[in-house]
Amino acid sequence: VAAHSRFEIGDVQQGFADADVVVEREFQTASVHQGYIEPQNGTAFWNADGQLDVWCSTQGAFTVRAALADVLRHPVSKIKVTPMEMGGGFGGKIPIYNEPLAALLSKKSGQPVKVVMNRVEVFEASGPAAGSWMKVKIGATKDGKITACQAELALDAGGFPGSPAASAAMCAFACYDYPNGLIDSYDVVVNKPKTAAYRAPGSPQAAFAVESVVDELCEKLRIDPIEFRLTNASKEGTRRIEGPVYRRIGLVECLEAARSHDHYQTPVDAQPNGKLRGRGVASGFWFNRGFVSSCNVTVNPDGTVGVVTGSVDLCGTRASIAQQTAEVLGIAYEDIKPSVADTDSIGYTFITGGSRTTFATGLAAINASQDIKR
Repeated sequence: VAAHSRFEIGDVQQGFADADVVVEREFQTASVHQGYIEPQNGTAFWNADGQLDVWCSTQGAFTVRAALADVLRHPVSKIKVTPMEMGGGFGGKIPIYNEPLAALLSKKSGQPVKVVMNRVEVFEASGPAAGSWMKVKIGATKDGKITACQAELALDAGGFPGSPAASAAMCAFACYDYPNGLIDSYDVVVNKPKTAAYRAPGSPQAAFAVESVVDELCEKLRIDPIEFRLTNASKEGTRRIEGPVYRRIGLVECLEAARSHDHYQTPVDAQPNGKLRGRGVASGFWFNRGFVSSCNVTVNPDGTVGVVTGSVDLCGTRASIAQQTAEVLGIAYEDIKPSVADTDSIGYTFITGGSRTTFATGLAAINASQDIKR
């Protein structure tokens, strides 16, 4: 066990004593790879003057630059990273793997060198999501009010410390407002490849366990799953167990919209072939991150606008940033020409990941567009 963290609020034992129904269950999830279509790859050219140029599939060119400078003991000012179009990442293309090898081989040979993993090498040598063991216990009154929440979350880190155990703990009960809670999380080192991010690292594992227990509580109490979640939903002013107080988050509005939707109101009919059909409800949480983003907005002589950012395009982020620019400037989306720059051509920009890019880089584009209008 490399690390242990604990978050606590109220008196969890008293909370369970006050409950009419208590459900406690254990869960396990396997280590799962991101399964991106494009394998890990990197191309490097170590010039005779010491300048290192790298082209790679990455979620963060500046993260690659910093990691290479550290691993190779080479000045960061002598490294330029150009992010290429990426065939999937899902958090798995934040760390570096091939890039330093390609760089050293290029330095030795005096030629550009490209290194590409095959699929077996990707599975064996790159970082998957953490496997987990979890125990979750929730108590509630007969009218559906949560009195206490408790969880033990152990996530595997692979061969080196650094699993998302702490994130899992912060996310586990984040959708609920409860008076008493206790969460213990453990970062566990095991003999397998070092784990990496995979779409809200730690949150899906914790949500799977917590929401399964919540559904069982709803069944025992004979309360509609959405009504139970609405009764206990986090909202503006709710304090998470680790400290932060929510501003407006929209969970209640989301649950109310789902409850009133035709798909939820339509009865679930029995199937003539004997197969079962059901309808599931679950809530989940992830932090909306900010961090640093850079953006240059330029008005071209023909009236089009160039938008240059340091954020690698994932999930249409390049398009969403272009849309925000067009809206501020009052011009057509088709007149925006977005592009992603290398590390020498744009200011520092944090990774594309953590649900931050449309928000943070979009805000940079909005601010730059407003400067143009002024």
